[in-house]
Amino acid sequence: MSLIIQGLTKRYDTQIAVADLSFTIDKGSVVGFLGPNGAGKSTTLKMIAGYLTPDEGTVTLNGISNQKDPIFFKKLVGYLPESNPLYEEMYVKEYFSFLASIHNINNPAERIKELIELTGLQSMQQKKIGALSKGYKQRVGIAAAIIHKPVLVLLDEPTAGLDPNQLIEIRNLIVSISREAIVLFSTHILQEVSAICSSVIVLHKAKLVANTLIQDLLKPTQPAIRVVFEEAIEPYLTDDFFQGLDFEKQDKHVLVIKSTDINKLKKEVLHFALAKGLNIQALQTQETSLEEIFKLLTH
Repeated sequence: MSLIIQGLTKRYDTQIAVADLSFTIDKGSVVGFLGPNGAGKSTTLKMIAGYLTPDEGTVTLNGISNQKDPIFFKKLVGYLPESNPLYEEMYVKEYFSFLASIHNINNPAERIKELIELTGLQSMQQKKIGALSKGYKQRVGIAAAIIHKPVLVLLDEPTAGLDPNQLIEIRNLIVSISREAIVLFSTHILQEVSAICSSVIVLHKAKLVANTLIQDLLKPTQPAIRVVFEEAIEPYLTDDFFQGLDFEKQDKHVLVIKSTDINKLKKEVLHFALAKGLNIQALQTQETSLEEIFKLLTH
């Protein structure tokens, strides 16, 4: 089972929303879809789901094209838009019954019960959707996207605006969905990506800038150390020791220094501090964060 995107392009007059995008995702994957606002994430998800027609390129799922066989393709896809459109005047269980009838689901009562348990909506099933908190509405939206057991689940900002407890619950739900389906979800919460994703796709200015396993993305591009001095370090930065060093001053007491030989650099920093009578509060290897990599890729 795989989703194959080839040369996907979308234009609005002279503006290019998505430019020649290609990637492949296999079953069992949770893929984070990252990029600044306006990078083309939502447009891409809409084209994959079949709600937007691309100007160029193809989308195939298990060999089925969303352009050549759009009705059958959409039966295989679950899609939660960023706006999470719901019938708020309906009761939760009533809404699921309505969706089950649309999808012609066999034994709908059993599937609805299973879905309510999976999404943790047992205590909310007899309430009106409009009366639910945002976290529970997100669960209802996700449930609506997976009620027909799709093989591809597209989630656009499913965790936006949720509190920490809700984030954990939705995160666990996404992981459970990925056991049976491909999950592609866009997010601005980078911690969510590092916590649950097996790989990541990054867009910037409508173009693909990264498509890699999460552990490969997090590998430091160059090792560095973070040094915290008791004294203000600014007066010493003109010293010969710092000439030729690749460093960044984070505040008046903290430096981040890059080097290909971290052990040697640590010894040199200690010798420098001893010679100048400086006290070091902390000296540690600096790991490259997902936030730093995101900045590098999108600036």
